[in-house]
Amino acid sequence: MTATLLRNLRVLRRMTAAEIAQQSIYRGAWIIFMAANVCVPIISLLIWRTAIANGAQLPIDERYVTTYFVLLSFVTMATSSWMTGFLANDIRLGKLSRWMVRPASLLLGFIANNLSEKFLKLFALVPMIGVLWWIFRDSMNIPAGPDRWALFAVSIVLGAILVFTIDILIAALAFWMDDVSALAQARLIIASVLSGSVVPLALMPDWSRGFIDNQPFRYTVSFPVEIVAGDLSGQDLLVGLGVQFAYVLGFATVARLVWAAGIRAYSAVGA
Repeated sequence: MTATLLRNLRVLRRMTAAEIAQQSIYRGAWIIFMAANVCVPIISLLIWRTAIANGAQLPIDERYVTTYFVLLSFVTMATSSWMTGFLANDIRLGKLSRWMVRPASLLLGFIANNLSEKFLKLFALVPMIGVLWWIFRDSMNIPAGPDRWALFAVSIVLGAILVFTIDILIAALAFWMDDVSALAQARLIIASVLSGSVVPLALMPDWSRGFIDNQPFRYTVSFPVEIVAGDLSGQDLLVGLGVQFAYVLGFATVARLVWAAGIRAYSAVGA
């Protein structure tokens, strides 16, 4: 078991390095993508700050709003995954067959691609966020100690794993469905709202709080940002991380079972 894990880690490291070398060709594209990624949170930030300045009565203050939207582009990038369409296409067209005879798992290839793209995007995104941080530095909640930042980092990792496993689960349905693109698009639209990517979940109506606070999409974007932007107590942080880990474990288990069942049922040229 340990030997297999170490071998997979070595393979993943080499595949990630190869992906970085390949993807670094598109340096200009990453800058454009990340500039676009920052634009929407900036526009939202300016709108909500203007609303507060004009007397809008909100359950959150200007410091929360500013911190939330400055961090939002980083968190959405760090937890994102884009493999559903590619993996579903490989299953549908029989391209999965060529991976089944290789010593490395197909999923390792997607993980390597995900990590490499995020690594390269950081070089374009971090300076942009740094500029925003400097501009709005007097209106932001900045934790004094390293504890919150450590929890923020842990939560981002868990959020990224959660999004990745949801992607695997949806893509694996292509073993039985001709087209999962509509399902993937529906998930994208629902997640953009329920994750807090469009509007902070703190602005949702009170009658929806029980559902909003405990549904899985919150833990892909909003919860990591809340750790820094909000005033979550120590108990709230522990409960939130526990729920986030439980969702990761639950979705990972289901995705693994569905994937294994799909592999057993898979039939294509060369399989």
